[in-house]
Amino acid sequence: MPKRNPNLLYIRNRPTKIELNQGTPTDRRIGMWSAISVAALSGTYVCVGAVGVLMRPPGLGPLVQVDPYLAVLEFLIIPSAVALVTMMAAVYACASPQKKTHGLIALAFIIAFALLTCGTHFVSLTLGRQISSSALPQVSHQLSMVTWPTTALALDLLAWDFFLGLSLLWAAPVFRGDRQQDTLRTVMFAAGLLCLIGLAAPLSGYMWLQVSAIIGYAFVLPVVCVLLARLFRKDLLLE
Repeated sequence: MPKRNPNLLYIRNRPTKIELNQGTPTDRRIGMWSAISVAALSGTYVCVGAVGVLMRPPGLGPLVQVDPYLAVLEFLIIPSAVALVTMMAAVYACASPQKKTHGLIALAFIIAFALLTCGTHFVSLTLGRQISSSALPQVSHQLSMVTWPTTALALDLLAWDFFLGLSLLWAAPVFRGDRQQDTLRTVMFAAGLLCLIGLAAPLSGYMWLQVSAIIGYAFVLPVVCVLLARLFRKDLLLE
């Protein structure tokens, strides 16, 4: 009896080729663990952020963070960005030949995102906290990640709203072929769209519009990572 091809999904006796059918077990293992890392770091980020909001001094905005919670949040962003690049590299490696260009564009955008947000937060964690606000008040203000408008916050929003959003939108079509991949594609598309909608906040100056992007990368993106990790794990079991 011929062995069933795991890259084929049989629906009503018609074989439908699953799109995520390339790459090696190592590619899938890297993708699985990097996706798990992003989900775990995102959960930690949300927990620290919630504690920071509850412990903030009175009189500040509802989402304003202060040290030491702000410093922890900024630090968590750096390994999260690195893990996202690794995850998207695995997506590109495992994409079918028909979707390789989508995966490559998604990888390019996520690299731009990581470089921008890691650079911004590294400057904020180092120079931003060592420079004297009394000696150079304007420079200190522009390096702030707390209030709007500042140069540092504008660059970070460009990374998380624009480049991350575009990366997720381009990666979403890579997944097609069965119910699990269709669900992942839909959730990934929603996360990317929510991030892009958040661009309305810095463009208009009404920062409450950033809520959509926060929902996209803080809550929907971890779901994407969990679904992606499960997909990579399932493919590993079929090897």
